[in-house]
Amino acid sequence: MQRPPALPLSPVVSGFRTPLHRFGIVSRAAQTLGITYADSFKTAFDDLGATSRALAAARGPAELVAVQAAYLNRAGARATARSAAAGDMILGLTGAFLRPKAALEGAPRPGSAQT
Repeated sequence: MQRPPALPLSPVVSGFRTPLHRFGIVSRAAQTLGITYADSFKTAFDDLGATSRALAAARGPAELVAVQAAYLNRAGARATARSAAAGDMILGLTGAFLRPKAALEGAPRPGSAQT
């Protein structure tokens, strides 16, 4: 009895490396983005504490408005910087994430030691 020819591996088995690689890219980007946001929030809470102490020490309405305006300027600058950094990270993520499979053949595997 003759054996049937061997069938190629299914796309699920043969192409399993690509989804793992892309998951590694996404998880590293999410971790970096989370660290960036956590650092920004820590800075914001520290600034909020200093601002509340300055508001408590204020002697008049003009000083209150000046302290609040300075806080809003700093908070706006922080939000702008955080948004720009997040946009750059997401733009970089889409470039790496949408790279064709052929370009991933020589790429290191997620979790492998990279030097």
